[in-house]
Amino acid sequence: MTTSTLLIEGSFPELAEELAQYIDGLSEGAGIASSIEAELNQIREAESQESPDHAATQKPKDDVLKKIITKATILNAAPEREFSAAYNLLINLTLHSQMQEQFFARLCQYLSEQPVAPNSSYGPTLAISTLTTIFNVLPLASEARYHVFLAILKVIRSTNSAHAFEALVPQLEQNVPNWLSAWQLDEEDAESLHTTIADVAEAQGFPNLSYQYLLKALETIQPGSASEEGSQTLAKRTLITAFTNPSITDFTPLTASDAIQALRKSDSDLIELLEIFSSDDYASYTEFISEHSLTSLSIPDSASDALSTKIRLLTLASIAAASPTRSVAYSTIASSLQVPSEDVEMWVIDTIRAGLVEGKLSQQKQEFLVQRATYRVFGEKQWAEIQNRLMVWRRSLESVLTTVRSERERFAREGVNGFEQQTNGWDGQRRQGGRRQQQRQEVDTGAD
Repeated sequence: MTTSTLLIEGSFPELAEELAQYIDGLSEGAGIASSIEAELNQIREAESQESPDHAATQKPKDDVLKKIITKATILNAAPEREFSAAYNLLINLTLHSQMQEQFFARLCQYLSEQPVAPNSSYGPTLAISTLTTIFNVLPLASEARYHVFLAILKVIRSTNSAHAFEALVPQLEQNVPNWLSAWQLDEEDAESLHTTIADVAEAQGFPNLSYQYLLKALETIQPGSASEEGSQTLAKRTLITAFTNPSITDFTPLTASDAIQALRKSDSDLIELLEIFSSDDYASYTEFISEHSLTSLSIPDSASDALSTKIRLLTLASIAAASPTRSVAYSTIASSLQVPSEDVEMWVIDTIRAGLVEGKLSQQKQEFLVQRATYRVFGEKQWAEIQNRLMVWRRSLESVLTTVRSERERFAREGVNGFEQQTNGWDGQRRQGGRRQQQRQEVDTGAD
């Protein structure tokens, strides 16, 4: 969605009169009395006076637009082939007004809260297309764009326009941060924008995207507002979504949220469950469930299997991450997950599929060889584990270095001794050879 220009030929009075006549015709066809002709005379009079005062000239235009927009709800009943042209003409007229934001807000109500082209199956598409046109003709920094975008989302949700939302999804990640910056929304409006996107995403079958925007909504909550009722409702919803969504295994954003932590006073059991999913194991989960029902936590009983499966996968990931030897015995996994030994490989494969670990199964050794493991949260405990592993690695390197130094020294010593032995051998051979030569000389002399 970018800014665009709507080009329609004609002066304001001519276009206003044309639209007024069209509205009157639709109203008459629907048995509704309507006449905007009298209002047009004010525009003609204002223009004929050629007043240098722009405000004086502008007022009759705004008055006529008020009259037209008040009656413009009838445009929703326009034939499909005429709907877009009629609304585009009204949008063009509204752009001439100093009150365009108020007028566009009314049009958004018409398009998002009332039936559009009721005799056509393309009504939702027409409404979304027209709202998109309004969004695009407004300046980038106009806060009115915020209300238009909410209206678009409202239409998508109320009409279940899956294709429209699918087309919108690629733009969300790229544009929403820029829009928030341009519109300079306050905390409440920013939260509303993110939760609305989350609502529509959930309704259209995008649970992961919905959770992503629930987290973004939580990020807009300031510490001073974390304990307010609205913030607590959002925090609770986000937390339950994280528990019940099988693909959510990273709980760090939740543990770092002020609004989530504020639940300790009102919903301490949910926080306890969060701590179990963040850093504890399956045994702790079963103990917790034996003392608390899911329904008491506002979690449906139907999610029981999903939660049980998730905590088992997370437990296995933690075992793999904490293993100093990077090898986990089948018996350890079976005991920790409370599953039969023959099911261990299935659980390891499921954990790999979830992206929590990487490694190889050794049936011969009955162990899982860990290549990579994911932490559920990364805090002081995890830093301590990394420190311990670095210390083990350091000691190993020091041992290797000590061995290398020792070998170098031994090699140096053996090399010197060997060289001295060779040198002494060469000297002895040289002296012995000299004596033989002298003896031969003496023999030769005696012979003479």
